[in-house]
Amino acid sequence: MPAQVGSNPTPRVDFDGELGLLRLEGESHPEEAALFYAPLILWLDALIVMPPASVVLELRLTYFNAATRPQLVALLRRLKKWTLRGAAVRATWYVDPGDEDMVDVAGDLAAMSGLAIRVANTAIEETPMLDIAV
Repeated sequence: MPAQVGSNPTPRVDFDGELGLLRLEGESHPEEAALFYAPLILWLDALIVMPPASVVLELRLTYFNAATRPQLVALLRRLKKWTLRGAAVRATWYVDPGDEDMVDVAGDLAAMSGLAIRVANTAIEETPMLDIAV
């Protein structure tokens, strides 16, 4: 899927099935979140037949609205299905230091989707702050 440059109110999207790299970055508060996320979710559905062996999901969302939340859950559930097909999926949510609300959100989304999400500090990208398992 070609990269999409983010613009207020949508995030930057970079999904590369060949490399197994999925990245969402910025803010997400489109009025029609379902319309924005539908192509991404359909793209994931199309790859379920033969998902990449290894997938890295990087979430660098600094803000998202209530309409985005179910779309993120749907996206994460698709990736959980990929794990059932043998793909090794590593999801990491990068949060600003001290943003405990976003850490809680990552935990909620992990619980709702069934996909483990590692939370890492944006200031020190190599060091996980918290591993959230489901």
